[in-house]
Amino acid sequence: MLKADQKVYVIDNGFVNSAAFNLSENSGRLLENQVFVEMLRRGYKPGQTMFYYHSANNKETDFVTRKGTKVEQLIQVCYSLASKRTRKREVDSIIECAEELRCERLTIVTKDEEDFIEKNNHTIHVVPIVKFSIDV
Repeated sequence: MLKADQKVYVIDNGFVNSAAFNLSENSGRLLENQVFVEMLRRGYKPGQTMFYYHSANNKETDFVTRKGTKVEQLIQVCYSLASKRTRKREVDSIIECAEELRCERLTIVTKDEEDFIEKNNHTIHVVPIVKFSIDV
């Protein structure tokens, strides 16, 4: 866990928008930050019960949660899965991480898409941020 990569988040997306210099809109990063804040609200603690994960093949999962010593859930954040290329990248990434971590509860949080994706004996729940934020 100490060797794992880390990401930086802020408590308020408004602060990001006011302080950041962006040449283009960064909706995906803001959505990921919103999920991070929601995870804090649910009681997860960065570096203790919530982590960022890179697989052996350099695939990533934005959030890995655990209860005790057991990996509980993998959460990937993607603004939109409308592009086939993006969908493939996000699905392949979360599945590879799930297989390494032996986790079956897989979620991709999007801006407004909802779906169930079946691949390689895994089921991924695609959920819009609005539903994710009220689902406890």
